[in-house]
Amino acid sequence: MESGATKYWTIGQEVKGGERRAGRSSFKMCKGKMFGGLGFHHYILRREKEMKKAILLLVALAILVPMAFAGGAGEQAKKPMKIAFFVSDLSNVFHQAQFAEAKKYAKEKYNADVYAFDGKSDSATMTQNVDQVVAQGMDAATLHIWDDQAAKPGILAALKKGIIMTSFFNPLADTGIPTARSDEAGVSFAMGVEMAKQWKAAFPNKPIVMVQLGWPNHTQVKSGRTDPFVKGVLSVDPKATDLGCQDASKGPDAAKQIVTDLMTTHPEVNLIYSEAGNLTVGTMAALTQAGRGKFNNGKPLTEIVCSVDFDPVEVKEVYDANSSLKLSMGLPPIETARGRIDLIMDVKNGKVQPTSQPAVEKFYKAYNISFWTMPQPNAVKWLNSQFGTSVQ
Repeated sequence: MESGATKYWTIGQEVKGGERRAGRSSFKMCKGKMFGGLGFHHYILRREKEMKKAILLLVALAILVPMAFAGGAGEQAKKPMKIAFFVSDLSNVFHQAQFAEAKKYAKEKYNADVYAFDGKSDSATMTQNVDQVVAQGMDAATLHIWDDQAAKPGILAALKKGIIMTSFFNPLADTGIPTARSDEAGVSFAMGVEMAKQWKAAFPNKPIVMVQLGWPNHTQVKSGRTDPFVKGVLSVDPKATDLGCQDASKGPDAAKQIVTDLMTTHPEVNLIYSEAGNLTVGTMAALTQAGRGKFNNGKPLTEIVCSVDFDPVEVKEVYDANSSLKLSMGLPPIETARGRIDLIMDVKNGKVQPTSQPAVEKFYKAYNISFWTMPQPNAVKWLNSQFGTSVQ
């Protein structure tokens, strides 16, 4: 060691074998008097502060970078689910209200976006819409299909791509997808019973002759509407004549023509089941045109008519004491829409299997809206609560 000087060794130096050896650090031995030593200490302190800052920066990056990636994943997870909501005919008031509620409910409860797929009362259009589920990038679909077999390939293709597929109104072929249904059979039977009793009370000696207007080849319409109605009438009058279900699947104009023809070929017909609200428009127009469709202060004169899809239009006729439309099946759009959306989410969350044999079926209540058994204020209250209307 030189006299009058102090040697300071940097961090990179080692003591090895009793000798001081310089390490490979870029630091070098500093020599100097006392003021030189203090300068070196300041240097060391400054370097320590810089190192601490660097370490803190690295720690911050270690925390923030994963959070940034997690945030991106979170945004992806929050991306709204896209749901195809099939209706057989969006011009139908019930289906309009059902879609509106599904859109609102899905967004509020599940942050999902709902899109209407209008079947336009055409089986081919409904089948084509199934292919659009994949084409339009839907994550799920609740179907309303008339031709099960025609739609089956599209349904299976969507399932293979991981799209949740459910059905409304009826199970679809042997696809096994879950189904949301209204309990229509019980109401159809009850309407048949009530109409037969009212007719027999008014005309005990006039034989009952009934007819249905709807979809004679549709399995679920037949099992939920046509057959139970006929059974209800026959339970009151086993001798009643049934003219069968006439094909009015083309809509209100078809229904009007069928009824117009019946007024000539079977003027004795006195119980008519118009199996959809849009068909009833044509049915009542034809009866009015023929000078029929009349009651007298709540008593039948020519026939009794019942319908489906009770709505703000039908409420006026059902509770008109001089109209022959006296009953209608009330399908609640709010309950039905929510049930359809919840079923999709049950599949998504693993509560219901995507497919099963037989298919899982969830039933939702239907209502018998009757001039004779449901007071008008009750019917109006039900209507306003379900359709968001302000009927008085």
